[in-house]
Amino acid sequence: MKTKVITVLAIFSMFGCTTDYTYKQSSVVSNPYHAPKISYATKATYLHLINEARSHGRSCGSRGYFSSAPALRWSDTLYKASYEHSQDMREKSYFSHNGSGTLSDWTSKVEHLQRGSSFRERIENNGYKNWSKIAENIEGGSPTPQQAIAHWLKSDYHCANMMNPLFTDVGMAEVGHLWTQDFARHQ
Repeated sequence: MKTKVITVLAIFSMFGCTTDYTYKQSSVVSNPYHAPKISYATKATYLHLINEARSHGRSCGSRGYFSSAPALRWSDTLYKASYEHSQDMREKSYFSHNGSGTLSDWTSKVEHLQRGSSFRERIENNGYKNWSKIAENIEGGSPTPQQAIAHWLKSDYHCANMMNPLFTDVGMAEVGHLWTQDFARHQ
């Protein structure tokens, strides 16, 4: 059964992205998720793969052509938001940008949302406030970061998020072959 679930997630991965362009003053009191420490080697690998993809111009299908983009910086804050969401999706066996609204949806729990958290709420709850632009990519089924990034680059919206030259920061996490990438730029 697990093979079928992962196969279905891989198919749906091409639809897992969203972007927010408008900052509204955050009312969130940060209570960051206690994500496990990420090793320097893993951070470096993720950042290298993302920045390597950004270093070449490419067509993102219906989203148009993107010239090479500046390298992104790693953000532990965005990593925590990404890990929180991947862990929640794994724990509750679902695939969506919205959190589950259960105890495994940390931001929903600590912010008393009474519903699933949004990627904006997770990013802000984990401490990334005063942003001017944020986006999230999710992907399911890839066993390696290379495969997850290759899938994102084949999807118009995911590719556009990854190639967007306005982003300056990124965090990325994987739990049980469920990947989340959060992008942001401070105001």
